[in-house]
Amino acid sequence: MLLLGSRVGVKLGASSGNGWGDIIGALVGSVLACPVGFVAGMWLVAWRLRVPHSLWRGIFGAVLGLVLVLLLAEPLRLNQDSRLMVTLLYLVPSVAALFGFNRPQHALPPTGSSKAL
Repeated sequence: MLLLGSRVGVKLGASSGNGWGDIIGALVGSVLACPVGFVAGMWLVAWRLRVPHSLWRGIFGAVLGLVLVLLLAEPLRLNQDSRLMVTLLYLVPSVAALFGFNRPQHALPPTGSSKAL
């Protein structure tokens, strides 16, 4: 998924005339595709092993983690060290997706199970 996102980003950024568009597009595509691939991989494993999970909470965690890193980049001066920024752009959404994915929704009681006295 990461490679697919990079390739799509390169294609979208190639229309830029200055030559930097393909590099920026590849980075943006890979940063956006990594959490999607991570959640898809977790879903496949959980589906195969029949483990309770919450797909929507995993997606929400990935998006929240990505937004959190981008919003805190300037106050925490993450943009001063590009290695730290890139590491957190991949790590935080993946960990947030993992926590959200492993918090399954509470099971509802079966319908029609009320006891008549």
